[in-house]
Amino acid sequence: MRIYASATIKDERVTGFQSPCSEFAQKPLSFDERYGIGDPGIKLLKVGSDFPRLGVMKGDELIVDLSKRPGPKSLVVTFMEDEVRLFQGSFPTDLDDIVFGVVTVIVRSF
Repeated sequence: MRIYASATIKDERVTGFQSPCSEFAQKPLSFDERYGIGDPGIKLLKVGSDFPRLGVMKGDELIVDLSKRPGPKSLVVTFMEDEVRLFQGSFPTDLDDIVFGVVTVIVRSF
């Protein structure tokens, strides 16, 4: 008794009209649209050192929203002169000359 295995390869070609469901197809993932990176108030920062207590590691990229106000559990980035600092918590309001933003997304490569 001989058993033959065979496989057929279908070459799908679009003929006629497209499926009416094609308009509901999922768009490709876009960081620009999802996180608003093109907005002038959104900054992308690359981390140069580890912050294990905050869950941020060297090489991570932070998406920072400069227009958001921090809450008690927010991850906050401050820009003071030539120094960038990262901490968790609300920000004191008496220091108006310091620019700060709230981290909205941490992007990590594995």
